[in-house]
Amino acid sequence: MQDPTKKITYGAMMSALFTILLVGSFYLPVIGVLMMLFVPIPMILYRLKHDRTSSIFVVLIAIVLSLIPGGLLILPTAIIFGFLGFIIGELIVLKKTKLYIYMASGLFMLVSLILLYIGSIFLFNINPIDGLMASMDSVQQRMMEIFTLYGELPKDYEEVIESAFQTYKAAIPALFITSTYVFTFMIIMPSLEVVRRMGFDVPKFPPFREMKLPVVTIFVYGLLILLPFIMDMKVESTIYLIYINATIILRLLFLLQGIALIHYFMHKMKLPGVVTFFTTVLAILLNPITTLLGIVDIGMNIRAWIGKDNLK
Repeated sequence: MQDPTKKITYGAMMSALFTILLVGSFYLPVIGVLMMLFVPIPMILYRLKHDRTSSIFVVLIAIVLSLIPGGLLILPTAIIFGFLGFIIGELIVLKKTKLYIYMASGLFMLVSLILLYIGSIFLFNINPIDGLMASMDSVQQRMMEIFTLYGELPKDYEEVIESAFQTYKAAIPALFITSTYVFTFMIIMPSLEVVRRMGFDVPKFPPFREMKLPVVTIFVYGLLILLPFIMDMKVESTIYLIYINATIILRLLFLLQGIALIHYFMHKMKLPGVVTFFTTVLAILLNPITTLLGIVDIGMNIRAWIGKDNLK
């Protein structure tokens, strides 16, 4: 039996800490950005020490408590971060892998932000995407005006700029998904490290160099490459939207795969970390080559060749 007094006291402490971190992340410049990365930690710690029902109750209390200094404006963020902390703690208790925790947390953040987007439209008649589109149209117009001042523009210049901006607009979903998972990763890493240093057993990611995407991703990418040749894709069509976003996400994954192969090579060669760091920066700058390297790594067993005795 868990001591009810200790549960209540610890819950009050974690709720207060959650509120301080959340409100600070909203109203403190610069340092607030860093504080936001640690907001879920109090809820994680409480779930690791106490049962599921009590943890949900503490999350709800923390959300209500945060409204006192933060106001209603802070409510959506409080709900998202409160339950994100609970989910991470729950998955640690269930002995899930770090990758599973990361993917599940990213999915929760993705769904939460989509619901927040839908709510902003129906409740407040505010569409952030429309605002972003209007900003991009304004930038496009200003670019054309600026370049016009430098003399006669090349033939079909307006069509080229229009096509480029249409592509950027179509890629918004992929950028949204990618940025959500990047932000989730930025939360997961420090949160689990803090929890680990406090004495809890938390899972670890396998070494990045061991990353290996399934071969089916190459076939999917090949189909995407052929798609413009077998279908008439208009910029406004749904199939074009799917094509652009799937291509961006797959190329990002292939880029990561290429960097992982480079890390694997550096590890086998026993090169110092500083060499690996600068090589990684160079690989990102030369991302088309690194992406191709990632594709080759998936389709061929390059790592078996790297592991031969002549490279040791």
